[in-house]
Amino acid sequence: MNLDDTRQSTPGKTALFAVVETFGGGALRDLWVFDGDTQEPLFIREDVADELADADAERYIDNERYGFVTRETYDNLHYAEFYYTVRGFDTFEQYRTFVSRGDERVGVLCSFDRREGGYDFADLTELLADELADYPLAELRPP
Repeated sequence: MNLDDTRQSTPGKTALFAVVETFGGGALRDLWVFDGDTQEPLFIREDVADELADADAERYIDNERYGFVTRETYDNLHYAEFYYTVRGFDTFEQYRTFVSRGDERVGVLCSFDRREGGYDFADLTELLADELADYPLAELRPP
């Protein structure tokens, strides 16, 4: 599945996909947006789609929704603002962040094949913030 196959495409989602695809290139495995209730895949590479065919994606994304709570907790406990979470698996690395406008947030979850030297996820976070700054959250939310 790619962005062109997603009927709910918006300019904001197109911009999000462009940043993440440029960052990860062919190593990009999947890209999702989610809110407190729903999720939408914007991209799933074919081999990853095969692996996910028997997985409960909704249950998995439900776990990522805890980030709405933990982000606020971390922001209240630390002197620095919380930006992103990275999880390392044996074959890929997963990145989660939130695009915020005031108290409103949309989650972004994506994964990349592991590679020597890893990724600069701080750079990805800055790229997303810069590129998505002019898009309203409505353009990023799942349907």
